[in-house]
Amino acid sequence: MDLSGGLEQVEDDLQELSLERTITKSLKTQEEIDRLTVDEKLGDLERAVYLLSSGQEVQRISVVNSLPQLIQDNAPEAMRRVVPKVREMLHVAGADVQLAATISFLSILEREVIPISTYSSTFLQTIIMSLEVKDPVVSNAWLETLLSVCGCLPKDVIKREILGIAVAKGQLSQSVQSRLASCKILGRVATKFEPYIIKKEILPLVTALCQDIDYEVRGCMCRLLDSVARALGLENTKSAILPELVELANDEECFVRHAALDAVVNLLNLLDDDTCTQTIVPLVCKFCERSMEADDTTLPHVAEQFGRLCHGLSVNVDEQQRAWLLEFYTQLCIQGRMRDAQSPPPPPRTPSSICDEDRCADCRRNAAYNFPAMVLFAGPKNFKHELYNCFVSLCEDPHYIVRRTIACGFHEVAKLLGSHVQLIQQELVTLLNDNYVQVLEGIVPHLPETLESLVKGVGGGLSEARISNHADLVQALLTCEYLVAACSQWRLHLTMMQRLACVVRVFTSDQIYSKFVPVLFQRLTLARVLPVKQAAGRTLCVIIRHNRRQEHRQELICRLIEALCHANKYQLRMLFVDVCCDVMELFSRRFFKEYFFEFVLNLAHDPVANVRLKLCSLLPRLKTQIKLPGDRQLLQQLEHCVRRLLSHERDRDVAAAIRKSVFELDKIQVAMETLTQRMFMEEDLMDQKKEEEEKMLLELEEREKKEHEQTKGKYTEKGKGKGSKGQGRRGGDKSKEAKAAAAKDASPTMPRSNSLSHVSSSNNLSPGQRGAHNRGHRTSVSKTNSSEMPSASPKLSKHSLHSGSSENMTSPGLTRIVSPHRIVPSVHDKKNRKYSLGSKEDRIKRTSSNSPVAGVSTSHSKKSSLKKSSHSLTNLAANSSGHGSPKGGSTPTHTRKKSQAR
Repeated sequence: MDLSGGLEQVEDDLQELSLERTITKSLKTQEEIDRLTVDEKLGDLERAVYLLSSGQEVQRISVVNSLPQLIQDNAPEAMRRVVPKVREMLHVAGADVQLAATISFLSILEREVIPISTYSSTFLQTIIMSLEVKDPVVSNAWLETLLSVCGCLPKDVIKREILGIAVAKGQLSQSVQSRLASCKILGRVATKFEPYIIKKEILPLVTALCQDIDYEVRGCMCRLLDSVARALGLENTKSAILPELVELANDEECFVRHAALDAVVNLLNLLDDDTCTQTIVPLVCKFCERSMEADDTTLPHVAEQFGRLCHGLSVNVDEQQRAWLLEFYTQLCIQGRMRDAQSPPPPPRTPSSICDEDRCADCRRNAAYNFPAMVLFAGPKNFKHELYNCFVSLCEDPHYIVRRTIACGFHEVAKLLGSHVQLIQQELVTLLNDNYVQVLEGIVPHLPETLESLVKGVGGGLSEARISNHADLVQALLTCEYLVAACSQWRLHLTMMQRLACVVRVFTSDQIYSKFVPVLFQRLTLARVLPVKQAAGRTLCVIIRHNRRQEHRQELICRLIEALCHANKYQLRMLFVDVCCDVMELFSRRFFKEYFFEFVLNLAHDPVANVRLKLCSLLPRLKTQIKLPGDRQLLQQLEHCVRRLLSHERDRDVAAAIRKSVFELDKIQVAMETLTQRMFMEEDLMDQKKEEEEKMLLELEEREKKEHEQTKGKYTEKGKGKGSKGQGRRGGDKSKEAKAAAAKDASPTMPRSNSLSHVSSSNNLSPGQRGAHNRGHRTSVSKTNSSEMPSASPKLSKHSLHSGSSENMTSPGLTRIVSPHRIVPSVHDKKNRKYSLGSKEDRIKRTSSNSPVAGVSTSHSKKSSLKKSSHSLTNLAANSSGHGSPKGGSTPTHTRKKSQAR
């Protein structure tokens, strides 16, 4: 072999590929550009006439598309000059121009820009003539346009212009395409005429088309029999339509039998009970029996329509027929799976066997789709004996398409079962544990409806006695969330996070706290997509809102602040702003001001510009939470924060955002307690309702504690009484057991986590020293497992200022618990690691004494009026916008694009 010649040929080919090829500067030649150029002085009508006469095809399409607007602007001139050119051009136009004309002609009629008589003599005639186009695509487009036009035309125009053409096209001497067009036109115009006209002029042709030699024509006419029957009336339908329908149901072609079954389903609400009992029910039973024996697609089609058939015939069948229909549905649900139970191994897969498996799977999928209708047919009371086995079979089907279909309708089945819904709880667990994401896509979006139906079915709630029975359901929900989080479909994970908010109406507070809260905190901080994090944060807020244990609520609030507001990553600190928006939406103003107001304001000290930028958008909403005179100190604190940002901000975007927020703040009127009922009635009523619900949770918890203590006392007295009768040992043991059980219920064991209070000695440090100080604290705190729940924390009382002692403070102003970056356990409380945020009044008092975020003294703010303060902020914003960012080493804008090491 001559390898040298082959190598030279390869080198030559590579050299040719590496050569730079010349690229033409223009895709159009000068001659083509000249042909596409139109004089700009021409008007719209003159330009349209010119382009239709001598323009290119793309220009003609443009004129045809703009024809409705041209007629609407100048109807007489357009009808006289443009429309004749369009009709003349369509005879020789290409397919694209014709397809554009079909849309324009229909739009002209719908807009009603010209009279019906004018439209019939011009555009309608063009539509009818265009039906004879040889191109089948264009011909079908014109036919669809004619069918749409028939719905807008009056009866006399249809009878004069269209009915004769439909009769002529339906003759046997015409082509199959013409007879199909006749069937469609007759089905559309039949409802326009009286019964005697239909019986005289249309019914003979309909009967002939039902007996046509071509199966496509028979099937097309059969699908349109219901519209003809509704126009004829019941008596004429029984005498003329039903015999044809029975004959078509026994047709040798599968396509025609499918059409006959669809026609029967559509006619059920028109026929009377006697006709259904004597004719339709035997016809359906016979059709089903033949479809089971036929080796074609008839059986899947029967499964598709079986639910509507049973629901429509439910009042016309006796007990024997009802049992037969349910038995036939059972066979549909296990079609193709009966062979799986046999011991002999399956034969090798062949194309015919693969087709048969697909047909059986399609049959089971259609049966699963109709399962809610079959529950209505059988009744919830008979579900266990007649349909439960079918439901289990569909939920455990080997084909994921069948399981996905039954999962999509699971919530409907749960609603229909009512008090019998507990029967399908295990099947819900099975679907939630499914490994196919397609199945989870069907069950996850309707989780709230499904779980609420389950709760109502077991008596309005999951009591302590039922908790053990629902442990599998809790674990299945967690498994489903893990499977969804592991897949690549983040939108499904977002839906899962949103739907998990429904657990507050299903499970107890202890279950939610111990099982779901750790998962939600993990997704809140470690999820890959921001919308998933936001949804997890909102779900946590909903859980806090409905939690019935005060210690749980306090610990969740503290941990939420610790995980977001004082996180190492700036993305999580930005997420804290979104969580604050959710808190303002879900909770009362008093709750937000007491637990979140001060922490969100401290984001103004954040070193990352993006965090400060997002805070600026929240400032106007913070002002709406304030109500004077009770929140005067909070208003001053907000103003100090705004003043500091205006005077010290060096980033351009943040400075522009804070100036914009100042003008919005100036427009917001602070609510006054004396004027609330007149000016803010609707908002305050909603806030009052939320506050009352929050108080009701506290009252309910206190009442439960008292009842628990009373029960505990009864057990103790009972044990003492038994001991006095000579059974002291046995009675004492029972008393101890009762005490242990009561103590276990009263204070559940919680794992430990980070605390949230420390001595803010870093406020007196320089920026570099403060960063090093905070990094040291983060290192010491990060050793604790963040996924564990905190231990039982004390209440957020009005007297718990902070965990540390004021003797360790260097100045009174350092007694604030809020650090610009991080909150860590204090020296005195590091052993117990208890949470302590302090009350709202104490925090405001500490803030007003020496506020680290304020640029102006508090005594001066008290003397100045609120209106004067607002105008000063506006003037300061205007001055800062005029001079730009202050000089002296501005913070670079690109710090918003990445996280900074602090």
